[in-house]
Amino acid sequence: MNNPNPTSQTLLVVAALIQQQDRILIQQRPPGSWMEGYWEFPGGKVHTGEDPRKALERELLEELGVRCAVGEIEETIHHVYPEKTVLLLFYWCEILSGEPQGLEGQTLEWAKIDELNKERILPADLPLIHRLIDKGQS
Repeated sequence: MNNPNPTSQTLLVVAALIQQQDRILIQQRPPGSWMEGYWEFPGGKVHTGEDPRKALERELLEELGVRCAVGEIEETIHHVYPEKTVLLLFYWCEILSGEPQGLEGQTLEWAKIDELNKERILPADLPLIHRLIDKGQS
């Protein structure tokens, strides 16, 4: 996919897939944020020179107040929004300590995987959600 603005840089973003039974943790972007009201997997931007797994550990502690073991990468998605381009790395994670809380004003929800497509989801997350739903039904 071509970047409509070749001068813009691609943002490296990490996201956590945290599952409990048949539910997965999602968060709603808070009021005043970019794409407010949309649901997404917890995570955030990787700082320059930062290891993506360490960045995800940091983001989960800052945003949710949990320490997690970052496991295998599940998916890599390149997505172009009108205002920015992102490269998303999705990792399976396991909570080691703490109970997830929305420390940055976001709402959290344990959603059934097969119902994720009914939420207002960030467009970059949709290909993975469709694949997870298909995988669960096969």
